[in-house]
Amino acid sequence: MSTTTKKFIESHWLTFAMKGAISIIAGMCMMFATGGDTEVLIQIVGWTMLCLGFIELANMIHRSRKQANWGFPLFLGLLEIAIAVSLLVTAIPGVGAADLIWLRIIILSGYVLFASVVTIILGFTSFVNMTDSFMWVINGTLGAVLAFVLFAGSGLSATTHIELFGTYLLINGITDLFFGVHSHDEALELKAARAAKRLAAKKGKK
Repeated sequence: MSTTTKKFIESHWLTFAMKGAISIIAGMCMMFATGGDTEVLIQIVGWTMLCLGFIELANMIHRSRKQANWGFPLFLGLLEIAIAVSLLVTAIPGVGAADLIWLRIIILSGYVLFASVVTIILGFTSFVNMTDSFMWVINGTLGAVLAFVLFAGSGLSATTHIELFGTYLLINGITDLFFGVHSHDEALELKAARAAKRLAAKKGKK
C-alpha cells in the first residue's frame, strides 16, 4: 500500500468505495434531480450524512479490531451523524423549517471547510504514491474553494448554497471511489507479490 501506517487513509478500501458511491449518487441527485426544492435537498443531505457517519463508525470498529488508529474515524463518524441529525430534526418550538435554513447552510459550510483542510493535510503527509497525494490535495483545494463560496456567497439563494454542497459531495465522492478502487488494486498486487516471494523461497530451499 502507498499509505503510511498511522493515518486515517489506511482504512479498508471498501469504506472509501462505499462513501464514494453514496456521495456521487447524492451529489448528482442534488444537482440534477430535485427541481430546486430546498426541503428535498436538505433531506438528501441529511440522509447522506447519516449514511456516511454510520459507514465511518463501522470503519472505526474494523480499525479497532486491528489495533490501528481509530480515533479519527470515530470523531468523523459522530460529527457526520450530528450534522445529519441537525438537518433532519426540526422539531424546535416556535422555529419553522425556513428559519433554520441559513443555520443549516452555515453548518454545512463549516463541515466542508473542516473536511477540505483535513484532506489537504492528509494529501501532503500520508502518501508515498504521488498520484494519490495529488488527487487528495486537489480534492481538498476544490473543497476549500467551495467552502469559501458557501461562506461568502451572501447573494446566492439557499437552494444554490445546498446545490453547491452537492457539488462538493460529487467531487469528494469521485475521489473516494477512485482511491478505494486503487487501494484494492494495490492490495491485490501486494498479496500477489508476497505469494510469489514465498513460492520462490520454497523453491530455493529444495
